[in-house]
Amino acid sequence: MSAHTLSPRSSTESLQSSSSACSIPDKLAPTLSSPMAWEGAELDPKQYIVELSRSEVDNIRAAVVGFKLQGLPRSEISQRTFLLQANLARKLSGVSKDLHQGLGIVVLRGLQAARFNDEEAVIAFAGVSSYVAPERATDSYANQTLSHVRDATKEIVPLWAKDIGLAGSKITAAMDFHSDRFSGDILALHVRNDGGPGIGGGQYVASFWRIYNELLRTEPEVLETMAEADWPFELKQKDQAPYLELGPTLFFSRGKPICQLVKAPLLGSPRILRDPSMPKVSDKQTYAMHIIQDLATRFSAKLDRKQGDIQFINNLSIMHAREAYQGANGKASTRHLLRMFLRDPENAWEKPSQCRTNFNDPFTPGRPQELPIIDMDPWRAISGRESHG
Repeated sequence: MSAHTLSPRSSTESLQSSSSACSIPDKLAPTLSSPMAWEGAELDPKQYIVELSRSEVDNIRAAVVGFKLQGLPRSEISQRTFLLQANLARKLSGVSKDLHQGLGIVVLRGLQAARFNDEEAVIAFAGVSSYVAPERATDSYANQTLSHVRDATKEIVPLWAKDIGLAGSKITAAMDFHSDRFSGDILALHVRNDGGPGIGGGQYVASFWRIYNELLRTEPEVLETMAEADWPFELKQKDQAPYLELGPTLFFSRGKPICQLVKAPLLGSPRILRDPSMPKVSDKQTYAMHIIQDLATRFSAKLDRKQGDIQFINNLSIMHAREAYQGANGKASTRHLLRMFLRDPENAWEKPSQCRTNFNDPFTPGRPQELPIIDMDPWRAISGRESHG
């Protein structure tokens, strides 16, 4: 195959196909010239950090109090119930444009000054995020909308949970570069506690579009492997055997490459092993993952992080990774992030018709949403699902 052509048909025709099965595109998109195709060495934190003024923080605190006075469940948090002044609302709306048309990363800084308690932090996180991207993803597996990224490795495992294992969000191991598969367009993280100095847990980001350009020039076969619909994803099921879902790790949206490569459902994770009945990834797929990890590391930047930050990352074009971390004096780490996946229908990229249902599923209207204040159950059924890390 040539560097750009997979078959005689045009990629536009392929993307408009009504086929219900994910399939390889007919063409690789050409080299991308975009602010989103950056290298880490070029990325200055000043480019992606958006500072909140004291008056804006006060406005957010007032919106939190106003929401609580309404006596509504947290699932009702929206622009309608979490009221912000017009100037701040426009500022947050601009964040969405930066995520979809700019660098693909925005860090909102300044909320630490509000000194929110646990309940207020969840309300503020969901409320502010509703102005950036109003739709929240809810996993169909456990109706989980907001999750807690923290260290649960020191907790006593109850008997009923002995075979469930802990997801990547609940352990301290490093995570390779990935995009969370079919989870949402935007990954949002609120830093409640950074764990303190010297304990690890640093976050890294890499532009898949820069990786794409490099592979298009040097090894287009890797991109072709990613676009092939034969990657063997293992999907766990509650109280049932897992099942196999074949699909690609690279999609295209009107010429925009979308990366949905995550290793856990392909290789297993330290606490959730891959079922031996599942087929192994091929040598070509193993090589592709190795090359993507190497290039992501080469082009990556360490995310500038402070306590109280809300991080927004385009989950379709920006890969993210985490270094290992630990607690002090053998205790559990205090590192704690809140996580949601979002979508802004005004700026959202059109998804390929072959897999549109998969991309849309987390945003199914009417699905009950759960935004827990405290993570009391790290072994919940969702820990075994395929998406995260």
